[in-house]
This record gives sequence, C-alpha cells and structure tokens, in this order.
Amino acid sequence: MELRLAQLDGTNRAAFESLLPDTWDQELEPGFARTLIRWRFHERPPGNAAWLAFDGERCVAMLDSFLRPYLLDGRRILVRETCDWFCLPQYRPLGLGLRLMREIMAGPEPSLSIGGTEATLAMLPRLRWTPLPEVQKYVLPVRVRSLAGSLLRRKWPEREALARAIPGFLPLRPLHRAPPPPGVARVSEWRPGTPAPLPLPQRGGLVQLLEQADLDWIARTPPDFARPLGLAFLLDGRPVGFSLSQLEPVASGFDGTIVHLQIAHDAQPVADWIVAETAHRLAARGAGIIRCGASGPEKVAALRRAGFVARQGLPSYWWPGTGAPAPAALDAGYLRANDAMPFFSLRGRRLGGRGRPPARSAA
Repeated sequence: MELRLAQLDGTNRAAFESLLPDTWDQELEPGFARTLIRWRFHERPPGNAAWLAFDGERCVAMLDSFLRPYLLDGRRILVRETCDWFCLPQYRPLGLGLRLMREIMAGPEPSLSIGGTEATLAMLPRLRWTPLPEVQKYVLPVRVRSLAGSLLRRKWPEREALARAIPGFLPLRPLHRAPPPPGVARVSEWRPGTPAPLPLPQRGGLVQLLEQADLDWIARTPPDFARPLGLAFLLDGRPVGFSLSQLEPVASGFDGTIVHLQIAHDAQPVADWIVAETAHRLAARGAGIIRCGASGPEKVAALRRAGFVARQGLPSYWWPGTGAPAPAALDAGYLRANDAMPFFSLRGRRLGGRGRPPARSAA
C-alpha cells in the first residue's frame, strides 16, 4: 500500500473526479456531471483548494476548501472554509481523513467549519477547534405543493414528484411585506457581468463578505443546478444592502435559498425590508419554499418577522491558523464553502426520474 497526499491539480484530476460519486453519494448524468464538476472545482476563484489522499494512483480520500474574505472586528482577512470531507470506508482506520485535516490546520489562514456530519462534529473539539455561536437554519413554506415535496424528499426522495399532483398555485400562507425605511428606497436586480454594489457591514465579530470574484463565479452556476438572483438595496441613492439568493429546480417545482445577506449597518428596519423583499421576489419567481441561515441578531429578527421558522442550529468551529483570535460573534449564512449547493435536491430529482429541471420558473 503506497499512501500519499497531494493537492488537486491537472495531474490528478481524473483520479479525483472518480471519487466524487462516493463523496456526493449519487451518480449524475455524465454530461451534467462534467459541467458541474468543471464549474465547482476547476473554474472557481484562485485560493480554493482540495487536499487528496492516494493509494497508488487511486484517490481514496478528500477534503475540499474555499478561501473567502471576512471581516474580523472590522479588519478584512481571508478564512479557509472546509467542506466535502470524505474517505472511503476501508481507509478510515488508517486516519487519512485526519491527516488531510491536519494539512489544512498547518496552513497560515484561520479556518471555519459550520455544521457537518456527526463524525466531523465529534472530531473538531478533539483537534482543539474553538466553538463559535451557532448558525440557525430557517425555512419559510410558501406553497402547499412545495411543503409536501420537501417532506417527501426527506422520507421518500424517489416519490417527491408525486407532490406535483397538488395545484401549484395553492398558497400556504400570505407573505409578510415590510415597508422600506424612510427615504427614497429602491431595489434593483444585479445583472451578471456588471459590478455589484456590495456595502461593507459595520459590526464587530466575524462577518461573512461577498465580493465580486465570488459573485461572478456564482453567476456562472449551471442552471440545471441553481439559478442565482442578486438584489441591490439603496436608500437615497446609497447602497445599504445586497442579497444573493438562488432558485433550485426540484422534482416538485422550485425551492429558494437566501444564500447571503450583506447589510451595511444594524438598523432593524433595513434588515426587515431586505429580508422580506428578497423572500417576496423569490416567491414571485416560483419558489414554493425558501430557506436561509443566519446568526446575526438583526437578521434573525428580520427572518422571524418575515414568517421564517427556525429548524435547527448548526454548530460552528474556528481554527486560528497563525494566530487569528476566535471571534466573540459570528455573522454567517449559507455562503460558506458549499453550504448553499443543493445536492440533496439534485438527488431527489435523480431518484424520482426527473433529471432535467422545469423549463422556467413562474413569472
């Protein structure tokens, strides 16, 4: 047995891609798989990296990561976000997954982990990662069909398409509309290929940032996987917020996810307006259920006022790298690593025999 570690590059790409069906726990149609893998791993911004373990020429374990900007008490830093930590079962007693994690921990950047499997959540405290405040998952059911489809996807994913027997127009609840704050308020849809008005948040702790390079990459998401929607919020001509969301084709129609909320300051009416308007526009485009993750108090309050219901808390952990102190507060959502990527929805479509998504969302 010849075990070695390496980072993903052009020399080991084919071996790495052969491990992905096990990592993602699904076989994809070959053409779509090539498109998704190329975008997901080979076209993303520089700095993102995957660590791999090999037995000879066979790739047997992986740990992927994204390198993204954050504010730490007002200072911009780069944080490595871990994801896709997987090892073939027969190699787990050899500690290959742990060796890959130690490779990341030896790097200069601090690292952030949110959620994960039971094994991951048990391992990180033993590696002396510091616990941070949880990120709360929220859900807003909008239509009866989508709620039924979501429940079927969890219990019997191969039967999710049965929910299409329910008329798609049946509402579950009316959406709450928050009034805009005082002043001249305007919402504009961001167009890919143009600069986005991305205001810097003014708050302490660790705060996720969306910057142009990541936004441009997300805009190129394969449409059979997810369809991004960026909204800029302006007051008296000044940008006060930006929301990044996506419509996700599912076997029962479309789900929606609010991936990121970047808000300039802590004024609650601004947060209420941004969250409610984003949810309204996702619903208008066909989303029958909308999800969001949040940990900042203003965003949490805005989600609750918009009708979102808390589902579960995601434990978060911090590794300091070369010395970045653990933050006292965390403002993060689904932008981290690949948290927003709808692999579970994709699996439901495949098992239900609906590999292709609906042609378009509702206007």
